[in-house]
Amino acid sequence: MPREEIHVQGRQVDVHLVRAAPICGEPVVLVPGLGARPLAFELPEGRSLTQALHLAGRTPWLVDFEVHWRSSGQDATALLHALEIALAELRRHTGWGLHHVDAVGHSLGGILLLALAADGVPLRRLVTLASGLDYRLGRSPLPRALSLSPKGIGPLRIGARRGGIPTARIAALAAPIMGRGLSLPIQRDQFHPGSTEGAVIRRMMRDGVRDMPLALLLDLADLFTEGGLHLGRTDQPLKQAVAGLPQPVLMIAARQDTQCPLASVRDAAARIPGARLLEVGGQGAPGEGYGHVDLMTATRAPEQVFAPLLAFLAEGQAASPESP
Repeated sequence: MPREEIHVQGRQVDVHLVRAAPICGEPVVLVPGLGARPLAFELPEGRSLTQALHLAGRTPWLVDFEVHWRSSGQDATALLHALEIALAELRRHTGWGLHHVDAVGHSLGGILLLALAADGVPLRRLVTLASGLDYRLGRSPLPRALSLSPKGIGPLRIGARRGGIPTARIAALAAPIMGRGLSLPIQRDQFHPGSTEGAVIRRMMRDGVRDMPLALLLDLADLFTEGGLHLGRTDQPLKQAVAGLPQPVLMIAARQDTQCPLASVRDAAARIPGARLLEVGGQGAPGEGYGHVDLMTATRAPEQVFAPLLAFLAEGQAASPESP
């Protein structure tokens, strides 16, 4: 299938908007998380989220941020700005007003969408997958590490405008040994044992990982502080700004997620008026749990994640006029 692509140039970050299925209805924008391409939304082939959206009569558009560990100025504000102008370009390109566009964001993608909504961008409905606003909650080891961030040291902060972690290359080198029954930390942090097929894990690691700019990582360290992340045009931290969101929001949490603790998603849902919370994952037995990426790739995701997600988006369609 020919894939339509729109290239948008931001101040520091370029964005590629890719139509992942034939045009068949109102757009749904899919935004990946930190250090990720949008590939997880397309895996496994034949039962992916993009396929489910297409079968439900929607047109999925994938967001791919062009970040590189050697680039400068690629912080959270740069990603937010690039996403906002990409949405404006999508509106111009497709003719659909943003009040007819739904959006789904995984991890950092969900945080960016919440920030845009807090800034007044009129997206119709939002779904976040494994996104929180206060990562001090739960038992993740990451908050303790990032709480030691040297972000407040002026000279180092300036120097950190350039540099980062070449995670794309690292993941590609590790990909061949992934999903083969080994207990590897890089895999355990993203996938619960037995929930996502080994071949899908290897494909994701080989082709679905982006670099992590240090400027972005230092910004996100604020998610692990009492003051919280300030992102967008509001003077409030985002965890307070979301109290004014007018859009319906569905927040989906993975019970076995070690990257975004369940308590963090519960806290975020409680801060957003009328937000719905869906928790998935059994008792943690092999194949029953959900890790950070499993929300999109697990063999049980079509029934346990995609079906309620689609039902939530369909409510918005039923309540909207038919014309753009």
